[in-house]
Amino acid sequence: MQYDNRKSNAGLVIWGDIYELKNLWAFIHRVLDESTLLDEEDQLLTSLAYEVRHAFDRLRHKSVRKWYGEDSTPIYGFDCLWPVALMQLGRLRAGLAFMPTVTRHDQSVMYGLESVVLNGLEDMLPGTSEQLIKMALRFAHEDADTVDSTLDSRTGYFLSLTPKKRKDNLAAIFDSIGTVWARDNPLDPIVFEPFLGLSEYPSFKW
Repeated sequence: MQYDNRKSNAGLVIWGDIYELKNLWAFIHRVLDESTLLDEEDQLLTSLAYEVRHAFDRLRHKSVRKWYGEDSTPIYGFDCLWPVALMQLGRLRAGLAFMPTVTRHDQSVMYGLESVVLNGLEDMLPGTSEQLIKMALRFAHEDADTVDSTLDSRTGYFLSLTPKKRKDNLAAIFDSIGTVWARDNPLDPIVFEPFLGLSEYPSFKW
């Protein structure tokens, strides 16, 4: 798989060929079905599977992967918002640790997705990917409904910012999802109040 970061700093496009995306879709459902940590109807991960499915059904983005001296390969992509993608990644990886059996194939799909998202993050914010994935893993062990509700308000606030402020504030916004914030988090909780109980995200341009 591969990625393209959005110039708006809202997120990235994850690309894969039909086999990579079908493997990812099957893996997500396997984790949902078998992990004792996760609810099998987990909203965050079922929405990820939905986007992956729509990508390989050719209902999202289409492009080609060019190989040196070889024919190009069709690839298909889907958009991910940074705060949501990080939380989905953390919850998937945490869920994988609570499965009765984990195959090498499971691990390869997990690490493939993780590599794509974190490499994209490093391109935008060098030196932050390990810190943010550790946060995501910690949040994955908190109450999912509470985390998802908080994630919605944080993502709403994130999208209301300019592209530069999205980049500058992503780490602090993501940190604020947890029940305990970092001591040096500069954000005031009041900034999130207009985005509590959102039914949909504010309009924005990718």
